[in-house]
Amino acid sequence: MKEFFNKMVRSKFSILYLIIFIGGLYMMQEKAIMPMVLKVVNSEAFFEKPVDENEPLGKLDGHTERTAFALANCRDAVKKEGDLDENATFMDDNYDTWALGNRQYLIRSSVRVNAKDKGPEDKLYACTVRMVGEDQSKPESWNILGVDFNPESN
Repeated sequence: MKEFFNKMVRSKFSILYLIIFIGGLYMMQEKAIMPMVLKVVNSEAFFEKPVDENEPLGKLDGHTERTAFALANCRDAVKKEGDLDENATFMDDNYDTWALGNRQYLIRSSVRVNAKDKGPEDKLYACTVRMVGEDQSKPESWNILGVDFNPESN
C-alpha cells in the first residue's frame, strides 16, 4: 500500500488523478447527495401544520383560561428547575403573557423569595410553554420549552 502511494505521488499523472478524484466527488455530490437532500427537505417530514386559532399574536391584554393554565404549568417548571426555598411565593395576580402563535406562549411573572441577608425580594422569571394536547387543563397537554430567571425586579 505504501509503495502504491509513493508511486502515485511521484507519478507524472498524479495531478491528473487528483483532478479526476475531485471531479468525481463533485459529480457524486451533484447527482446523488444533493437530490436526495432536496427530496427530504421538500417532503413533509419537517412540516408542522399550523393550528387554526383566532387568538391575536403579541402581548395579550387580558388573562384567559388558557393563559392561566399556561402560568400554572410554568410555575411548576420554575419549582422544578429553580433553586427556590419552600417559602417562595408566586405573584400570580400580576403576570404578562405573549401569544407567539401555534398555541405557544411566553409567560413573565415574579416570585418572592426570602433572601438570607436582605429579607424578601422579588425575582422575575419567564418561560415559554406550548399546548400540544387538546385538553388545556391537563398538565400532559403542555410542553415547557424553556425557563429563565432574572435578577431582582427593582
